Amino acid sequence: MPRRMPPPRRFAGLTLLEVLVALAVVSVALLAAMRASGQLQDDAGRYRNSVLAEQCAQNFLVEQRLRQSFAAVGVHLSRCTQAGQSFTIRANVQGTPNPNFRRLDLSVLTSSGWSAWRVVALTWNP
Repeated sequence: MPRRMPPPRRFAGLTLLEVLVALAVVSVALLAAMRASGQLQDDAGRYRNSVLAEQCAQNFLVEQRLRQSFAAVGVHLSRCTQAGQSFTIRANVQGTPNPNFRRLDLSVLTSSGWSAWRVVALTWNP
C-alpha cells in the first residue's frame, strides 16, 4: 500500500504578535516621514523669510544710493514690509578713511527678532 501524504496545512492568517510588530514598524516609519516633512516646511519658511529680507535690504541700499546726501553716521532703524510680512532694518552707518564713502552694516530682523539677512555695503557721495 502506498503511503498517503497528509493534506497541506492551511494558514488561517497572521498571529496577533506578527500584526503588532508590523504596526510598530509602520508607525515608526510614518513618524520619521512626518518629522522630515515638518523639517522641510520649517526650512521653506526660513528660506522665504531670507528672500523677503534680502529684498528689504536691497531696497534700502538703492534708496541710499538715490539720495543726494549721505546717511548720518550712527545706527538707524526703519521698517519694511514685503509680501505682507513686516521686517525691521537696522543700519549701522560708519565713516571710512575716504570721506567720499560710508560703510553700511545692515541687519534685517523679522518680527520675532530673528536676523533673516545681513549685508555690508559701501555707499558713495554722488
